[in-house]
Parts: sequence; structure tokens; C-alpha cells
Amino acid sequence: MRPARRHDLSPRIEIMPLIDVIFLLLTFFIYSLVTMVQAEILPVQLQTLTTGQAAEPATIMAVTIDARGNLYLNRAPIDNEALDEKLKESAQLEDVPKLFLALEDTLATGPDDNTAEPAPVIDRGPLLIGLIERVRRAGIEDFNIVGDSASE
Repeated sequence: MRPARRHDLSPRIEIMPLIDVIFLLLTFFIYSLVTMVQAEILPVQLQTLTTGQAAEPATIMAVTIDARGNLYLNRAPIDNEALDEKLKESAQLEDVPKLFLALEDTLATGPDDNTAEPAPVIDRGPLLIGLIERVRRAGIEDFNIVGDSASE
């Protein structure tokens, strides 16, 4: 008679599929919770502060050099002599306006620009340096230079 083969195979519980199912259910419930809950904003009465100071509007003055080298004061064309006078007048004021110097990259088209081909774009670096010197000669030491940060 043959001896009976006995394998010591006890029943096993696989834990990895159980963990996968638990994480799948957890993901499903979190996603459904996020899509179902709608945040509503409650109206809140804010307290009025009495210790602060009201912001006062600041007067500004902007001088722009366009791509052709033309000067503009607050978007109005201006020549060199009139700009010098305006700068000296503003330096004498008690409340000196904040001065911004800007280089504009687009070509301004005016009523006299009827030509089909655009005027050549000039190097405005020397013009900007000259403008800075004119601003300092007028007595304004506090000014800002603004421009496009993405320009090359």
C-alpha cells in the first residue's frame, strides 16, 4: 500500500488585493466628497478701524519715450524745452509728483503717419540716459524707471 502524501498546505489570506480595494474605496469616497460639498461664503461684518489713516491719492507724472524717440508727458506729445519747464515746475511744488520714466515698445501711430512703411526704430538708451540727466538737473532725485520685463 502506498503511503498517502500529505502536503502541509494551510489556507492563506492574501493581503495585497485587500489593501488595493481599501485604497480604491478610500479614493472613491474622497473624490465623491470633494465633488458633493459646495463651499458657501458666509457674510461677515468687518470691524471699522479707527487707528489707521486714509490713503491719499498720489499725483504722478509719466515721461515716455516711444520706439521712434518721441517724448510724451502723461501720454501727450511734448518737446524737449516744454518738458524741461514742466520738470522744473514739478520740482518746485510742495507735493512733488511721483515721476515714472518709461520706454514704450510699440510704435505710436498719429494722424501724420500715413506712410505704408514704418519709421525706423532707434536706440533709445542714450535718450533715456539724457532724460535721466535732465530730470536730475531739474532737481528731481526720486524717480522710477519702468518697462517690460519680458523684453529682450
